[in-house]
Amino acid sequence: MVTKQSANDHTEAAVSQLEEVQTSQAEKKKETSQKRQKTSRSRPKIADLKKEIEKLRSEKEAVEGRLLRLAAEFDNYRKIAAREVEERTRLANENLIVDLLPVLDDLERFVSAGEDGKNITDVKAFYDGILLIYQKLKKILERWGLEAIEAVGKEFDVELHEALMTVESEEHPANTIVQELQRGYKLNDKVIRHAKVAVAK
Repeated sequence: MVTKQSANDHTEAAVSQLEEVQTSQAEKKKETSQKRQKTSRSRPKIADLKKEIEKLRSEKEAVEGRLLRLAAEFDNYRKIAAREVEERTRLANENLIVDLLPVLDDLERFVSAGEDGKNITDVKAFYDGILLIYQKLKKILERWGLEAIEAVGKEFDVELHEALMTVESEEHPANTIVQELQRGYKLNDKVIRHAKVAVAK
């Protein structure tokens, strides 16, 4: 037979278990409620983040588009600049040739006059004619920026001169140019041909 005491103990144990279950359910409900609140609070954040991602994607695409356009514009500019340089070079060459044509005309007349040999009787006149043509050519080239490099009597300078030989000389100090074997030239201050020289030892 079940005693009153054991029934009470049994009832208390059941009540205690029931309270634990209720407490556990209440805690679970509370946790679920908190999770729902967090989820409902994070939903706007997720939506905001999605909008921000879309905005950044759009900005990225716009920047990429601008970059492609700039690259195309730069490529076009480079091509135009190259054509302009080519055109300026062609025009400069054309202008130089036009300036040289009178010298060519003089040489052609000179050659025509002396083809049969009858018209060249005076060597001095022949020399004077060649000298005039040479001076005309020299002036044209100087106008275009050509400048002869001074050599004889100057100290040897590797930037301007090319030593083809050395010679013994009591008259000149060592490293002085004593003979110009081929004239050197600068074009607009840039050496285009070194003077070929003999240098004193």
